[in-house]
Amino acid sequence: MVDRLSILGAALASAGAFEQISQKNAYRKKTTMSTLQPIPETASQLDALRIVAAEYNAAVADLVDKCQWNSNDDIQSYLHPARKRVELAQKVWRTVFDTAAMNGSFTEILTTANSIITIESMSFRDFSLEDLSEKFGVRTKRQKLFPEPLQTLSPSPLLIGALEEAAELYSTSEKFKAEAIVFPLLMELRRRNNKFFTIYSGDTLSADPAQGLKGECDFMLAKESGFLSEFEPIFQLVEAKQNDGERWLGQCAAQMLGAKIYNEKKGTPLETIYGCVTTGDDWLFLRLTGKEIFVDTRKYYLGQIGELLAAFQHILDYYKAILK
Repeated sequence: MVDRLSILGAALASAGAFEQISQKNAYRKKTTMSTLQPIPETASQLDALRIVAAEYNAAVADLVDKCQWNSNDDIQSYLHPARKRVELAQKVWRTVFDTAAMNGSFTEILTTANSIITIESMSFRDFSLEDLSEKFGVRTKRQKLFPEPLQTLSPSPLLIGALEEAAELYSTSEKFKAEAIVFPLLMELRRRNNKFFTIYSGDTLSADPAQGLKGECDFMLAKESGFLSEFEPIFQLVEAKQNDGERWLGQCAAQMLGAKIYNEKKGTPLETIYGCVTTGDDWLFLRLTGKEIFVDTRKYYLGQIGELLAAFQHILDYYKAILK
């Protein structure tokens, strides 16, 4: 029988969940690695690995937990994928251990680990427009989305005041953009439309996890139902990082497809889902109809707030006409 330690080491190394598993005796120390229990001299190979995994996971999770509230975007952009890798590593550890405990073969362990990685590691942010075409047959076209000229809308004094204050406190932080620019604008639209929609920020949408259509969404708009259990997403908004909106079209399109699939599964299908990618200053709209993504041929700008509000209103009028 192949040594279980070697099996687990190969499986986890192939999964990228742990750098390398060395011999069991190397870990049998009387001192603790972090804050958890030491490995007893009498521990079996499997038990020793369980303790090592627990030590590793606890240490990394503690580090991530202490840092995750740091407002520096550079740190956040590093910590988010790091946290996801830790979560994936933990799941690989648990599943591989369980497989080994049932005397699973080397092939079964490798297959299990790789299957977890394939399913769990993909999320909305990993998709490109090309990925959506290859995996789901969703084609992308450039097309004018709104009639011209749009009838501009005058922003309320409340929105003007909020944006003027944001300009005085200008920052490149993504968190700042969300709180000082995007949210006040969405609230303005909600007031204008008699609370027709509700706003979700930082919530997770799980449409088809097995296909990677899952993950955290910057902002989602859903028809207001008055019930927490009734969620019908109609619009996805993605905050572009590094002021590069085009780079994030794939993520936005994936979230729009996810919203469409989610609604279909819930029995509330919508033929069309809208979305937008914004840097806070420029705003690029998308429309998903059937299996085609249409990317607008023009951008709207915060400095032309009347036109930007009009574009949003055009979308909301569409939904108000078809949703009761």
